[in-house]
Amino acid sequence: MDRRCAWEAFQSGGDPGDVGPGLLDSWRRSRWSGVDPSDTDIPQVTVDADTPFVRVAAPVMLGLADQLAGTSSCLALADPRGTVVWRWVSDPGIAGDLDDVGVVRGGRFAEEAIGTNGIGTALESGGPAFVRGADHWVEAFHRWACVAAPVVHPVTRKVCGAVNITCRAGDAGRLLGLAASAMVQGVSEALRAGAATSERRLLDAFLTARARTTAPVVALDAMILLAADSTGGVGLDHAELWALVTEAGPDEEIDVADGLGAHVWPVTPGTTADGVVLTLRPDPAAVAPVGARDPRAGLGLLEHAEAEVVAGVLAECGGNKAAAAARLGISRGTLYAKLRRYRLTAAPTRGAHRPV
Repeated sequence: MDRRCAWEAFQSGGDPGDVGPGLLDSWRRSRWSGVDPSDTDIPQVTVDADTPFVRVAAPVMLGLADQLAGTSSCLALADPRGTVVWRWVSDPGIAGDLDDVGVVRGGRFAEEAIGTNGIGTALESGGPAFVRGADHWVEAFHRWACVAAPVVHPVTRKVCGAVNITCRAGDAGRLLGLAASAMVQGVSEALRAGAATSERRLLDAFLTARARTTAPVVALDAMILLAADSTGGVGLDHAELWALVTEAGPDEEIDVADGLGAHVWPVTPGTTADGVVLTLRPDPAAVAPVGARDPRAGLGLLEHAEAEVVAGVLAECGGNKAAAAARLGISRGTLYAKLRRYRLTAAPTRGAHRPV
């Protein structure tokens, strides 16, 4: 059975046996997420193209572009949520075709949003993904092939984003995988070389802020979160918090959580790209007095039950929200909303939090 027939069989409710387990798992996740395979409307979001990851990775990608000489291909970088933050095409002739299917800066390619695809599946699986033709969940991508791989920061061990190469399905070959591997290696080496300077600047800003205020302080950039022990119970999520910071911009006030605000102090004046320091301030009206009731006391029986289920699954997944969302059959955005509503905190995952 060729891949197109297997895709059609799966869409009709079958379970084709000649599809590899990794691809089949991705198709199943796509179905659980409710992605419409006929929907070509790729979600678009506003992104910051001047991030530490882009500044380091884009020159490396361009430096290795000659490996793709003679092919009509596209290089792209995505952030940890699967949103394209940088794009380059070798042949202007395919640029318009890529625009038509949303492979543009700001296009969101998380697997939960558009199903099986190179960027989203690589980030979801944690490893390289070669998605060609009818491997894609959305039919509009069947004429394309892409190979992508996550980039893990060599110091923090956190996923910085993903590299991706796209070409027409008929032009795909083994060279794509080799080129992607070289790009991941090159980006990782460049991140390692620049880590000492950027980490030191962020740490210095964090320590200076702690010395000047008695308020809880947090420092973060796209890859690192620094927090003192006094903030450990707040349940900060690095990805969510960084998204709030980049959306608000420097020298602004943000709502970190219910009843908790913060001021954004940039490490470099005028930009959040090099990281920020947050001074956290609870809303006095939201602080419960000693002996206050359980925050879930106003919930109904069904809501109590749901809170217990969510907490149990999250614990079973070791605090991994992506895995918990997949097991619960909901999107990560929906899971985040439930965590806030029920005042649940996840067990910290490795590398997600660096106490000082």
